[in-house]
Amino acid sequence: MSQRLLATASTHSESLISYVDKACTYALDTVLGAGSGPVARIAELAVTNYLSKMRHGHLRIVTPSHVYSYPLPGSGPHNEHPSLHAELKVVHDSFWTRMMTMSDLGFAEAYMYGEVDVDDLQSLFKIFIVNRALLSSLEGSRFSKLFTAVPHYLTNSRFANTLSTSRSNISAHYDISNRMFEGFLSKDMMYSCAIFEDLDADLRRPPPQKYNPVIDKLAGLKGASESSECSSSADESEVDDLHIAQQRKLQHILGKAKIRDGHRVLEIGSGWGEMAIQACKSANCEVDTLTLSSEQKILAEKRIAEAGLSHRIRVHLMDYRKMPESWKHSFDRVISIEMVEAVGIEFLDCYFATIDWALKEQGGVGVIQGITMPETLFPGGICPTISLLVSSLTKGSKNRLIVDSVENIGPHYARTLREWARRFDDCFDDVIAPTLREEHPNVMDGERGAKELEIFRRKWIYYCEIGFLSRTLGDHIMTFTREADSSYGCNVFA
Repeated sequence: MSQRLLATASTHSESLISYVDKACTYALDTVLGAGSGPVARIAELAVTNYLSKMRHGHLRIVTPSHVYSYPLPGSGPHNEHPSLHAELKVVHDSFWTRMMTMSDLGFAEAYMYGEVDVDDLQSLFKIFIVNRALLSSLEGSRFSKLFTAVPHYLTNSRFANTLSTSRSNISAHYDISNRMFEGFLSKDMMYSCAIFEDLDADLRRPPPQKYNPVIDKLAGLKGASESSECSSSADESEVDDLHIAQQRKLQHILGKAKIRDGHRVLEIGSGWGEMAIQACKSANCEVDTLTLSSEQKILAEKRIAEAGLSHRIRVHLMDYRKMPESWKHSFDRVISIEMVEAVGIEFLDCYFATIDWALKEQGGVGVIQGITMPETLFPGGICPTISLLVSSLTKGSKNRLIVDSVENIGPHYARTLREWARRFDDCFDDVIAPTLREEHPNVMDGERGAKELEIFRRKWIYYCEIGFLSRTLGDHIMTFTREADSSYGCNVFA
């Protein structure tokens, strides 16, 4: 079975629940990965029976012995999306068992493991979305619950994000390599939804040439030592729309926060330091920023030093629940950008209670940006609904924090992800694959390593924009203040 998490630079103890999680994952992968014989035939029958209810779009599934086409002939003239077409080629029978037991998540894993090929992934996602009621009914089947309910409850409920597992989860995602992220992020190293002037401008112009000098530098062809200046996969002489959009998003968040000279700012989730840098450029403030990734801390501190701001920005390798007692009610502002997804649903009240604890009792303001509704890229993560965020803010702060504004920038994630996907694909062979082989030789080298690299590549490609494009997923910026705080004023147009 594929290793779900790579070995990372961080080493730390794991809780009992993390071992239970690994055991359940291994057992489930073993059962699903076998995927042949009578179980696979039963699964194929169950899945095709459910798909026979499909009404929208056109889906063709090709197996070695059969071709399925949906909607079935005579299913009615109510196809609302007749222009949507996609074809699946089943490579391994485990595709059927994954689909039967885990529905759309099962398809995601089957695709990542190369058990199914797709001619047009985007069209397929759109077909899944317009027929999502069907997928929901498949996911709720008795067989699905038998395989997934108990492991999911044990490993994703109230114990899943204990302090020891939280750092494991974040390290697994971010400690892969700074160089890998430098390959496809813009030069600001922002790994979150941007705000573009035009949502679809990239679709109306020819794609850029695959060659560019920045990728060569990252690959070591022209001096990898310059990588800190080369974190964009667009020529520096050209306008980088992604970088501009990320700066626009940061200025919007800073405008909502209304940071002033003399303020002390807490950032939960450092990224690679760009928000802290821009905050200190916008006002004569100080920032304490928290990360659970040692790789992020190293590069963030380097970037902060290059900006000449080390005396005003402190990067802490620290869980937000472990802040020192001296920080209580010490911060004028709290900002957290796309970190809340990794908190865990059972810990949202605690998360907001901690923000309430850290903010000054008079005049404190917080701004968080977060993906809303679930996604599968973060191990142990959960993407809450906006209503859950609001209710958790109220409950966690005991009504001492109130919502000032909520905005959904989710549609901008579609283009953000297209930009990342293009850059990721362009630099995969020259930058990402060599980096993974170098840093994880036990996983990525040799004949088996080629398979692991392909799984890794397909996983990132799968993390696409369709959910955001259709508003199935959102990305909300929520601003909140102390109750009865007149000093904040009105900030509608920030």
